[in-house]
Amino acid sequence: MKNWKKVSLLTTVILLLLLTGLLYIFNITLSIPSSDIEFSPGDPVSHIDSVCNSEKPRNIIIFIVDGMGFGHLSLALQTQQSEDQPLVWQEFAVKGWHDSRSAYGALTDSEASATAMATGTPTNFGHIGIDPDGNPLKNVFEVASEQYYNTGIVTDSYVWDATPAAFVAHIRNEDDARSILNQIAASELDLIFGELEDVGEDDIPEIEESIEILQKRFQLLNRSLELPTGSESTNPIAAIFKEDEIQDMNSSPNLLKLTETALTYLSAKDQPFALLVESEEMDAASHENDSKRVLHGLRSIQETLALILEFSKAQGETLVVFTSDHETGGLAAVSDFDSYPNMQIKWATKEHTAAVVPLFADGPGAECFADVHRNWEIGSVLNDLISKPPYNQDVNED
Repeated sequence: MKNWKKVSLLTTVILLLLLTGLLYIFNITLSIPSSDIEFSPGDPVSHIDSVCNSEKPRNIIIFIVDGMGFGHLSLALQTQQSEDQPLVWQEFAVKGWHDSRSAYGALTDSEASATAMATGTPTNFGHIGIDPDGNPLKNVFEVASEQYYNTGIVTDSYVWDATPAAFVAHIRNEDDARSILNQIAASELDLIFGELEDVGEDDIPEIEESIEILQKRFQLLNRSLELPTGSESTNPIAAIFKEDEIQDMNSSPNLLKLTETALTYLSAKDQPFALLVESEEMDAASHENDSKRVLHGLRSIQETLALILEFSKAQGETLVVFTSDHETGGLAAVSDFDSYPNMQIKWATKEHTAAVVPLFADGPGAECFADVHRNWEIGSVLNDLISKPPYNQDVNED
């Protein structure tokens, strides 16, 4: 063999050994894409009853975890439980799934999926509260207000983010924070807790302007979350925090505390209410393949969910719906025999996937979600439940 061939072969062997070593040391996974698979949309017709034959819940709590799939749920079941702690996921009467696809195809984004769940109508990427043609859609909170429900939003993300915005706004430009904030201020929302993000960039107003807009409707709480008393106790309220202040149970505040405060405030008003609770942690962590943040976020989600279910069971007339808008990351909980039964996390991507996502329900009306298999069917059922005759026939517009 000639010298140059020997050198070339040796170089190739060394490079392969180096690559193999790097893949092992840094736990890198090479993903080889498959050939294109034809998208077959299937039957778009709903298989749920057009009318839900159930009593009307006095209160409705919708808990949406952005980016959470069954891989995240499996990880929670395998790593977040202790021997003396009941499985919070087992407390739901109805356990199922839904396909989160957009009207455009197999994948979705938070704007399209949250809009489908808030309105009962599938739509396209980037559409908030509007159909594929740009026409505004009535959302469940607007329907709830007509039925004399109080309404509130709690999120560990920014208040104009896609999921909360879908329950209050109608806009094509999801980055136009100024417009969304103005729509929040012009709404009939009674409570909004969350963050501000990227203030001063592009269409995102500075903190001072953002607060000024929100104060048109809301009385702002201080960091202690002390609720107003006396004549001010009926005022709509807001609690606004800086970017990434609300993350996990080590944060101050955290999603658990914000939700507890919201339930205290809404319960004291002695009227039916609809509350949206959103956690962004699974999506934010999964886009970065940040396994540690996923674990911290799951603990926050479980403790907040436990509080909500405890409230629901004590109150007796509250429907709880827990779901996700889509899956992010293609997370898989795995283990190898060298460290078994300890778990590891493997990632398939840093983007959204077409995986189906969990859908759980408990309380009055929960059975109406048993046959839901598309995200927009969630909104259809919620609208039907809320549109039943007023829960409290004595409530009037005065």
